[in-house]
This record gives sequence, structure tokens and C-alpha cells, in this order.
Amino acid sequence: MRYVFFLFLLLVAAALPAQSALHLDRPFHIAGEVTWFSVYLPQPAPPKVRVGIYAPDGSEIDYFFLATDAAGRAAGHYRWPFALKTGYYRLALSARTGAATTADLGTFQHPVYENKRPEAGALVADPAPVPPTAGALKLTLAGNRVTIDGLENGAYSVSVFNADLLGTNAATVVESTTQGSGPWRDTLFYPARALTAAAEPFQTNLLPVFDPARFAFGFAKTEANGDFSLELPGFEGQKTVQARALEGIDLRPSLLTLRLPALTQAPPLTQTVATYLDLYRRRQKIYQLFATVETELEASPAAEKRKSLKPNRDFAVQDYKAFPDMYTFFKEVAGELRVRLKKEQYSAQLYNAPNQRFFAENPLYIVDGKLTRDDNYVNRLSPAEVSYLAFYYVGAELRRDFPALGNNGVVQIETLRPAQKFPAADADDLLTVKGLQPSLDFPVRRPAEDDVPALSPLLYWTTGSGTASATFELPATDDYGNYRVVVVARSATGQLVSASHLYEVMVK
Repeated sequence: MRYVFFLFLLLVAAALPAQSALHLDRPFHIAGEVTWFSVYLPQPAPPKVRVGIYAPDGSEIDYFFLATDAAGRAAGHYRWPFALKTGYYRLALSARTGAATTADLGTFQHPVYENKRPEAGALVADPAPVPPTAGALKLTLAGNRVTIDGLENGAYSVSVFNADLLGTNAATVVESTTQGSGPWRDTLFYPARALTAAAEPFQTNLLPVFDPARFAFGFAKTEANGDFSLELPGFEGQKTVQARALEGIDLRPSLLTLRLPALTQAPPLTQTVATYLDLYRRRQKIYQLFATVETELEASPAAEKRKSLKPNRDFAVQDYKAFPDMYTFFKEVAGELRVRLKKEQYSAQLYNAPNQRFFAENPLYIVDGKLTRDDNYVNRLSPAEVSYLAFYYVGAELRRDFPALGNNGVVQIETLRPAQKFPAADADDLLTVKGLQPSLDFPVRRPAEDDVPALSPLLYWTTGSGTASATFELPATDDYGNYRVVVVARSATGQLVSASHLYEVMVK
């Protein structure tokens, strides 16, 4: 049975400058652990913020986007990769301005340690404590209930961690002198480059980009070196889009790899860190005995709404799955697509019914959300693998729903299983991009729900806004010792304030 007793030890508060700041759940992490954090940005804050994760050598190892709330705060989480080496890793924030430029909103440094035993004699002393100045927040503790006063209806975040393991005087708030200013664009953005198959820059004023999740087209402009900024509406998780040249040129678009200057300084390996590394490995073994992990991340991205289209004619192709290929299906059933076969090569034209003639060139095929004009590929598909087919051939509707690329009609094909042999030249057009991080609540282990030990050094993490005061209950833990409550909040004047409360958990 778990027993907890809370003894008041220390109450301190600090006033922070009104600039970009990052509140991390704990002072440092081990590779494989999850960090929870809040970003506080100067007002007016951008609606969407890009978070780039950078290694000590300056290379970007990951990225994602966060949505900010009305108070200019964005909350997120990140699992540090298990294979990381010890170093200062950086979270770099940026947003898209109304002038279509990318603004730097601050770069924050955080120590992450490799999961290995430290070498003998490599330890250094823990840094001396830096006493904070007074602030406006007030923390009180009664039993296991914490009350926060002085929030002024702004945004706030709270972390509760084991100070004995992570350092009693360690800082969890990192500040930046960078202050970006709006107006901002409410968009996700990706620096990219378009090259031809011959690796030459591709310049155009109109580069169509198809988003199959929304079944919609957007457009970008590429520079002389092929660079362009891809902008997409907000979405969660990850998806693939496709950039196609109007001129029929075989493109090789790619996202640009971002870099920061390399860091030469490494975080100190203190006795606190060494002790934590040893206990971390023991803790992982305990969780393995219970066939679980310390922190599970199971967020489900919200599905995007696909544009509703009304085809001019459609077919349930499974009714004709006995046909040997789609060429036979078009000949026998769907004659609007006229296909000719010459020397084992197919060529197709879609019938323009309103004008009572065939389009001059072959149609645009959309197969499982991917674009191609490969007549051979489509006609050699097996009807047994195709679930649905639709024709779009009315001019006004083509210009509205398939701008720039659908001038010769569109054939939509959905298969039972994603095609394995999509044409290589078209597959090279695809770009996989990451969007908004799905929201996720901090997983608190409840003693009444399972028998798995509650041994995480991070006892609690939460965020909120829009209240003058807030209360929460401290979860039970199987670890005894000193714990620190850290609160960071934005005041009504836009200033950031923080407060810290140290208490002890004792086992009776």
C-alpha cells in the first residue's frame, strides 16, 4: 500500500521577462525519456509554431508543429530517441509571417544524457543554487491538494518532479531574448526544393501540390535554385502530398534539411546525474517485469475532412472483377475512357461529354490519392484489386476541383489495398510531412487502477488557462523523498512569473 505525507519546506517565486520562454517538466533527461513542455511567446503569438529538435552537431533530428492558445502558450511533448549521445539538444521555434518569411522565435538548450554508466573520475560538482527573486504567484499545499493563486486568468503550466533525483536547485525554465512580431499566417510551413530528374533546379511561378487527405490542390512558387515554401492548412500527425510540374517534367521535390551551428560544450556529468542514471536503469528493469513502460504515448491524430466531390459517372468495379485487366473493363463497361493499344503500349482519352468530343490528351489519374498520367500502369491494373472508379469531365467542375492539372479530365481510382508498384517517376513526386502534434494528457498512474509501481521521477504535469486560481491533487507515488512543484504562468500584463514549492513524501 502507498502512503504519502506532505511536509512544507520552501516557497519561492520568480518574475521572468516578457519574452519567449520554455518551461520543461524537469531539469534534464535520459535518452528514451519523454519531456513535457510549454512554450510561452510574446503577444501577439502566431497561431502555429514549428518546433525543430536539433542535435549538438546542429543537425535537425525531428520536427513538429504546435497550436498556440489565446494566451500565447503552446504545450507539447517529445520522446528523446533511445540512441542519443550525451549533449545539449535544442528546441528551435519558428513561425510564418504575413510577409511569407520565417521568423525565429527562440532556440532553447536542454541537457540529454546517454544511457550508460559514467566513467570513474568523470564526475563534477553540482552547480551552486541561484536564488530567485520575488514574484506574484502563490502556492499553498494542504494534504495532497495544491492551490495556485495569482494566475490572473492567463495560461500556466505545472510540473512536479523528484528533486532528490533531478536536483533541488536545478532550473526548468529556459528563456530566450528572441522576440518575433506579427502579423502571422495561420499555416504549417515546410522549406523545400524542386529539382528535375537530372538534378537541375526547377523554377516556376505555379507548382501544383496535391493533398490527398483533403483531396485538394494548392500552389507554390519556386525560385531560381528550385527552393520553395510549402504551406498547408493545419492537420495532425503525418501525411504525404505530391508536387507535380505543369510542363510534365519529372520532378524530385524534397524537404530542405535545416541546421544550427554546432555546440562544442557538453552538459556536466554531476553526481546527481550519475545517481539518476543508475536508478533509471533499475527503474526500467522493474517496468520490464510488469511488461510495460514508464511513459506510454498513444495519441490518435484527428482525421481530416475530405472534400466532397460529385463525379460525372462512377462504378463499383468489384462487380466486374472477373475481367483480366482494366483495359478490358474500359472497353466493355466504361467507354467514356477510350483506350488504344499499340505495340503493348496503351494510350487513353476521356470523353468530354458536354462538348461531345474527346479531350486532346490523356487524363489525370488519381490512384489511392496519388497522381499519375501513366496509361500503361492504369490499364494493367486488375479489376479484382479495384473497389471504385469515377470520371470527372465537365470543364467548369474540372477547373474548380482539379485546377491546372485536370484540363483533360480526371479518373479517380480506389483500390482494395494500396498499389505496390506505383510508377517510380510519379512516386518521386511525393513528400511526407509532419503536422500538428496530437494533444495528449500526461499519464498519471492511479493506484486503484493497476498494480504497476508508480516510480517515475516526474510525478505530475498539467497545463491550463482562463482562471484566477487553480487546484489539483498530487498523485500517489512509490518513491519517497523531496519533490518540487514548479508553476509558470503569464500574467495579465504579459509578463511571465514562476513559483516553486518543495515538499517531502514520507512512507509511514
